[in-house]
Amino acid sequence: MINRIKAMKRIDIIELIMRLWLGYILIINSRIGVTVPLESLGMSEDMLSIFQSLWKTNFLMHSAKLVELIAGICLIFNFYVPVVLLALIPVVFNIYGIHIFLFENYFSKGLVMMLICCFLVWRHKVKFYPLFQK
Repeated sequence: MINRIKAMKRIDIIELIMRLWLGYILIINSRIGVTVPLESLGMSEDMLSIFQSLWKTNFLMHSAKLVELIAGICLIFNFYVPVVLLALIPVVFNIYGIHIFLFENYFSKGLVMMLICCFLVWRHKVKFYPLFQK
């Protein structure tokens, strides 16, 4: 195991750390609203009502949390990372948008998640080339 780690390049180690970190963040965030009550997050009444409305649709937040959980597990176990990134980028984009427009916080966990996604897409760019060819 130690020899394998020594053989890895620095960029590979950075990718491993970023992938594990993003997977961990996604798994932890997938609990919000499911096992962690929204009221305990200290949101304003307006934001709380928005999130409660999204949960009441019985689809939007449920599907977003399911994508977060599955993507987090796949990232941690290095399972179909490029496909997971394709499904995850819209979710992370919306998370960052919520942080900007509802929380008015430009430098947040959403930005970190977006930057990690961009880094992982850059690392797997060769696998995305066929998507942009005629």
